[in-house]
Amino acid sequence: MIKPKNIPALGWMLFSAFCFALMGAFTHSLKDTFDWRITGFARAFINFIFVVALAYATKKPLIFFKVPSSLWWRSVVGSLSILCTFYVFANLPLAEATSLVNLVPIWMALIVAFVANQAISRSVLVSILCGIAGVYFIQQPHFDKGNVAIVVGIFQALFAAVAVYNLHLTKGLHPTTVVAHFTGVASVITFIALIPSLPHLFDGAKYTLPVIGELLGIGLTGTAAQLAMTRAYMLGNPAQNSTVGLAQVAFATVFDIVIWNRSFSLETVIGILLITVPTTFFVARIQLRNRAQSV
Repeated sequence: MIKPKNIPALGWMLFSAFCFALMGAFTHSLKDTFDWRITGFARAFINFIFVVALAYATKKPLIFFKVPSSLWWRSVVGSLSILCTFYVFANLPLAEATSLVNLVPIWMALIVAFVANQAISRSVLVSILCGIAGVYFIQQPHFDKGNVAIVVGIFQALFAAVAVYNLHLTKGLHPTTVVAHFTGVASVITFIALIPSLPHLFDGAKYTLPVIGELLGIGLTGTAAQLAMTRAYMLGNPAQNSTVGLAQVAFATVFDIVIWNRSFSLETVIGILLITVPTTFFVARIQLRNRAQSV
């Protein structure tokens, strides 16, 4: 059962899922124009500029050094997650890429079990096995070129789970402060990764008005998604938020069909369902168990 106090959090999470899917669509459309490291840096740096401007406009504090260790973990590991995300979006179709990066709840369950020194439950094991099978089906149409991207997508989900776990520990800080720190650190890390692609960054012929609009779209949707997700995890139940976050896969599938007029093979559909459906039931089971224990 969704408690009334969690409804605002779920609304923020749904909005975040839509914005993340839209950011993925912008990124995927630029894959033939820019190296993935450039779009990754654009996402982090434009995001940072927007958030700093928002912080000054709303008079929220900006703290970069004297922060809890959990925020450093969230920012550094989250930056690695950004790099992996943009590599995956540049090398796989949008729906498959989004499905892979939404393996986060499974990794989250493993992290929580490790931190709490608990045995891994059967539901987690079933979700893991289904996820592995889903990855196998997703890789079939992209076996010649997508294997590396699939592995990177799996590790992206791990990095994101570590980042989100630490995000949940930063409740004493304002979301704008948290996102500013994260995007500032991410700007530095993605710029370092960008160095081999610097000549392409300064190729002025690539910067047409539509391309500039898509780059700004990446930054704007990334900013909105990050702020919304941060507020959602600070306000509501992490398990419920993870479930709603899977709506990102549905949004990405719609974008694939509407924007790229794409049809899906049976293998791809099975793979997406094997990843998302067991994860949804697993998280729902956690909610029901927590509800029973609270009665």
